[in-house]
Amino acid sequence: MTNTEIIANTLKARGMTDDQLQQLLTAYNGDLPFHTIPEWSRRGYHVKAEEKPLFDCYLWKHTSKPSRAAIEAAQEAGEDVPENSPHFYKKLSYIYSFAQVEKNAPAPDLATIKARFGNLPGLVLKVKGEKTGAPNVWFTGDVEKYADEIKAAGGIWSKKKSAYWVRPSTAPAEDKPAAPVPSIMEDAPAAPAPMQARPAFTLPPVRLALPAPARLLALPAPKTDPEPAPAPVPGPWKKCSFYTIRRDKEDDKQKPHKVDGYTDGIYNYYAIGTKSKTWYVIHPVYGLSIVWMETRQAAQARALELSDKIRDMASKPDARLQAYADMMKAAQDGGNLSLF
Repeated sequence: MTNTEIIANTLKARGMTDDQLQQLLTAYNGDLPFHTIPEWSRRGYHVKAEEKPLFDCYLWKHTSKPSRAAIEAAQEAGEDVPENSPHFYKKLSYIYSFAQVEKNAPAPDLATIKARFGNLPGLVLKVKGEKTGAPNVWFTGDVEKYADEIKAAGGIWSKKKSAYWVRPSTAPAEDKPAAPVPSIMEDAPAAPAPMQARPAFTLPPVRLALPAPARLLALPAPKTDPEPAPAPVPGPWKKCSFYTIRRDKEDDKQKPHKVDGYTDGIYNYYAIGTKSKTWYVIHPVYGLSIVWMETRQAAQARALELSDKIRDMASKPDARLQAYADMMKAAQDGGNLSLF
């Protein structure tokens, strides 16, 4: 069961009818305007001051830490406990509606925030998750003195006394971000297929006679410009063979070459070099290099940052992109390789 279905079933249990749910799903392109604070934050919103959760439910979460079962299995086998063991688990989550959130003010990048606020008297600036590719900056100390300036830079009150936070617009260029931890996923535990729209979620034709609580239904009319679909979320790393478009020394032009590497379910990855490797992120349909970085995790983080631009590019492929797609398909069909 996906997180969307879990939230939908919780709403039904609280009295919302199937018709009302289906209207919301239609208005919001298969999504529901009910999310946790981290998910609203990922979408560029924050919960308004003094708002309380509408309800809670157990939703899928992702972690790279080994589970208790993985730890016990390794100990019983006399093996080292794995440092990374990506998996999903359910956690009690608190849900807020679209009526309870507001759009974040645009935030500058991390370097600008440090330069602007790093030396202000009485203000304490701390960066959390600076190496994850998605850092948060926390302001404590004499925040009331600088509250207006912090808010103008995208600062959000943390609902804790004398504390604001802001998410910079981009990851710091001087750091090598580690693999990002996916936020709460609308389609967990299954990873979405690349370059494919998520199928619409439909509810069974069952009606409930319970009245719908007024607060749950007090949602604003959907915007004419609906919220964009959630960004794709990578799955566990898997070894695979795939094709990439490139031009080697013996080639007179670019053509598909078979390589061995990894996939995260969204993009393909392979490295060139021995002592000093360069990791390339390969588009699975067009075979083109999207990003190249010194580590696989850094390459993944940067590729995910560019996912919106990549999807926009692929939505209207020009003749050059279509030619690459045709070459990739011919190579895959001839080599009996799937995309992943």
